[in-house]
Amino acid sequence: MKIDIDALEELNLLTRDGTERANGALTDMTAASTAIGTTKILLVNHEDIIERIDSGGYEVVRFDIEGKLSGTALLLFDRPATEAVVEALVPGEADESMASAGLKEMANIMMGSFTTDWGDHLSAGLSMTAPTYLDDPDADALQLDPTGPETDSTLVFQSSITWRSGEGRIDIYLAPDRSALDPVFSEAERDEIAERDDELDGLIAPDEDDEPTTAAADTATPDPAAADTTTDDEREDGDPFGGSAEGAFGASDDADGLGTDDATSDGPGSFDPGDEDDLFGFEEGAEGADEIPLEKLSVFSDLTKEGTEAAAERVTQMTGIETSTEIAGITFTPIDDIAAQLEDGDYVGTTVEFDGTPSGSLVILFDEDSAENIAEEMLPVDPDEDGLTGMHESAIEELGNIMTSGFIDGWANVLETGVEHTPPEYVGDMNMAFVELITEQLGPFQTHAFTIESTLQTDDVEFTCEIHALPDEGDLSSALKALAVDRKDQTDADPSDLF
Repeated sequence: MKIDIDALEELNLLTRDGTERANGALTDMTAASTAIGTTKILLVNHEDIIERIDSGGYEVVRFDIEGKLSGTALLLFDRPATEAVVEALVPGEADESMASAGLKEMANIMMGSFTTDWGDHLSAGLSMTAPTYLDDPDADALQLDPTGPETDSTLVFQSSITWRSGEGRIDIYLAPDRSALDPVFSEAERDEIAERDDELDGLIAPDEDDEPTTAAADTATPDPAAADTTTDDEREDGDPFGGSAEGAFGASDDADGLGTDDATSDGPGSFDPGDEDDLFGFEEGAEGADEIPLEKLSVFSDLTKEGTEAAAERVTQMTGIETSTEIAGITFTPIDDIAAQLEDGDYVGTTVEFDGTPSGSLVILFDEDSAENIAEEMLPVDPDEDGLTGMHESAIEELGNIMTSGFIDGWANVLETGVEHTPPEYVGDMNMAFVELITEQLGPFQTHAFTIESTLQTDDVEFTCEIHALPDEGDLSSALKALAVDRKDQTDADPSDLF
């Protein structure tokens, strides 16, 4: 099954619209001051979702959705959000039974609001079962379908609502059944075609003096100079989300999130790439992929999980600290939201460029405390001064190098190709570097982007790091075409043969 990139974008915006409705229901019931967080389409192993629920201490309410969009919907309430909802719906002292009943009531109202736009989009009624409170979520309880028989990854439409106070978060997961994927994506593709047809129709307008009955016959070909030259990023008032909700991370309301993929202005201030310009894999203005095979993308997501586990093993080998992965997968996210996913705080880390099939950039992010703690586990002696020193930075670069190799060498082995990467470069202000990397290399060409994301953590030492790979969209498409599904388990590779 191939999925159209424009269809993915439309479904992501649909998810955000549904989240805005759910957020409106939440604020009406609780008077909470909240905002919409990141919205993304996620391919991830269902075991990672279970691990995230367990590690985050979430309260979980599940719904079975029936109709044209069959599948599973989950609402995850963290502890502060749970307390706020229960206090608003069940004032005073609430026992465990009353608290769970209040949570289910809120979840039922929110999910009913969330699925309204989905029902309209599919032109079909959707029905939900009564909410089920999950005391101990496991694979059987979550009932998440992989996208195909050759993969363990599940397609999830995921969004979040956060309290403006900084404490309180609700995650929404909508996971269609495998059988529902075709109608969901085909409907989005038809809507995209219809929208384009409407835009083309709008370029030709009847003459004011023509009678309505003869307007179609008498319409002349419009003067090209008078045609509507509005670009995609000027439509919808520059709002990439089609709504007015304020971003959860303070994103500007007038941010220009939509860019044109194939139009180049001839104006004096327009961007006109020269023949020698390297546009992050887009030579001479070449476009990214139009379609992506979902089954192979899911298998590639499986490789991401295995790559993250390989990186975790290498951290353990270097430091002696048991390191685990929290969540790893491929996301399709609005570009403006990628950096906004970072929690508040100062980050350091490493950046590398990798070249091959696919090519792109890879960023490893540490909060400052995590960087200092893990680096000191690698140093033969304790530094004489507090904070991050040159010794810490060298250790972080060394760690970044071995993690990068562990993360991507499985790709090369499965794809039977070479992937080269530059030496990791330590960056002390990763917050700014990450934003610049995204906006300069992805922003001008795409409204949304595929990113490969994972998180590593340890129990023994206060340490968490995030890995973000930003593959070139066109090269990712080439990699998926070259991917032989029957080689998916052949990820073991000798880094010396690949780098």
